[in-house]
Amino acid sequence: MQRHDVKPVTAESTRGSRLFILGIFLVFRWVNANLTRTYDNPDEFWQATEVAHRLVFGSGYLTWEWIHRIRSYFHPLIFAALYKGIHWCHWDTPTLVVNAPKYLQASLSAFGDVATYSLAKKVYGNHLAPYILFVILGSWFHFLMAARTLSNTLETVFTVMAMQDWPFPGMIRLESHQGLSAYRKSLFWASLACITRPTNALIWIFLGLQSLYYAPSYQQKKTLLINAELIVSMMLALNVILDTYMYTGHLPLIHQAWANDLVFVPWTFIYTNIVQSIALFYGTHPFHWYISQGLPLMLFTFIPLTLYGLYQHSATTTTSTTTRALVQLVGWVVVVYSLLSHKEFRFLYPIFPLLMIFTAHGLDLLWQRLALLKWILVAGLFVSQMALALYVSLWHQRGVMDAMAWLSTQPRSVGFLMPCHSTPWLSSLHDSPTMGPLWFLTCEPPLNSNIDNYLDQADRFYADPPAFLASLSPWPNTLVMFDSLLLTPGIKPLFKDYVECKRFFNSHVHWDSRRKGDVVILCRNDSI
Repeated sequence: MQRHDVKPVTAESTRGSRLFILGIFLVFRWVNANLTRTYDNPDEFWQATEVAHRLVFGSGYLTWEWIHRIRSYFHPLIFAALYKGIHWCHWDTPTLVVNAPKYLQASLSAFGDVATYSLAKKVYGNHLAPYILFVILGSWFHFLMAARTLSNTLETVFTVMAMQDWPFPGMIRLESHQGLSAYRKSLFWASLACITRPTNALIWIFLGLQSLYYAPSYQQKKTLLINAELIVSMMLALNVILDTYMYTGHLPLIHQAWANDLVFVPWTFIYTNIVQSIALFYGTHPFHWYISQGLPLMLFTFIPLTLYGLYQHSATTTTSTTTRALVQLVGWVVVVYSLLSHKEFRFLYPIFPLLMIFTAHGLDLLWQRLALLKWILVAGLFVSQMALALYVSLWHQRGVMDAMAWLSTQPRSVGFLMPCHSTPWLSSLHDSPTMGPLWFLTCEPPLNSNIDNYLDQADRFYADPPAFLASLSPWPNTLVMFDSLLLTPGIKPLFKDYVECKRFFNSHVHWDSRRKGDVVILCRNDSI
């Protein structure tokens, strides 16, 4: 990692070197996918592979988001296409159906890594290459997310692919055919990012206005606007056609009542989650959460380097306009998301590639100053980041995955006495011998009720488990629960007809007291 004092002019990577870098990222992300064996967020299954499994194989649960049309089918259709290909080739074994989607997403994330690598070199110069490579491969949070089938992961890939060709201030070259072609390609990827998650528009509204402000001529401003209007409108129209067909079964303009049936997911998504404040049903956080907890944990031991890179940006008068624009974008996104009460780490994932670039810049600046200590620094960073990455990928919340794998081999009826969506569902039980019914505690939000006074089925169960179970009929052959439930006073006698038949480690600690402990499977005496 030798740094040159003279700032080099960024040159286009040769095709061979780009393929070599892509190969590194692909191999690493496939290893990443193989080591991703835990449960992180319900949406990676319930909003992606579960929907895709239903489309291709006919079994899959649709959550309330799909009933109320606030999700686009674009994201799950990617995995449906994968399932369809597997099915056509007669390769649809349970193992492949369960694992293939994460390898597909890991492959897509590798292309996102290449885009991050390229963007870093464009912004700071070719000398940043080894530093950004180290940060991309060494980030625990990126490792946790890159192979998961979350819409946020795909959104991040599209976002950084768009950014690598975006005409940032200081990079606007629309007068050339190459520059205009790159801008159009960027608009295509940005549109896909917004289709995947409508809130991604927050990024492109800011960048669009920023580029318009810095465009050096009226003609370039006009070129920016016209191309954006044409490409974004076309992509949104295609998205409306896709979702209208998937939700209603007919194409717009063909069915006589098409105007009343158009499905425009970006509006329903934003209206339901933000205007109606349904997102608050899933938790609220203080305004400072992203600054005090979110970003520090996402960056972990990288945070001193990130802050140093940002400090050097603010402390020097020679900072490029492009770098300043990226810093402003990060600040904009963090501030706006901080104003929303419901917060999650994954919401900031689309700007995480920029944070990795600032981290690499900080490492670059320190490299010549630390002498022998630099190798100790790099070793400490890599070990600490990878230790956490492996823990959350191999152990933390592993039990719910192991429990579903075990249940997939058991011909039983199963009830899940857990907070809703604590496990994957039918997409993880593909072609299993389970013949009896499966049920779980639901948690549909109060779309037409007061959130403050509303209790979903899971809330009612945990408010008084014995009362809920006393009314349960018929009882299934198998019950799945977290160990903490068995500590509830008066609940064990209700399970007198059951014995523990399997137990799986799930977590050492958990933020949700209802999910603490092992995953315990109870089997009815007459079903063993």
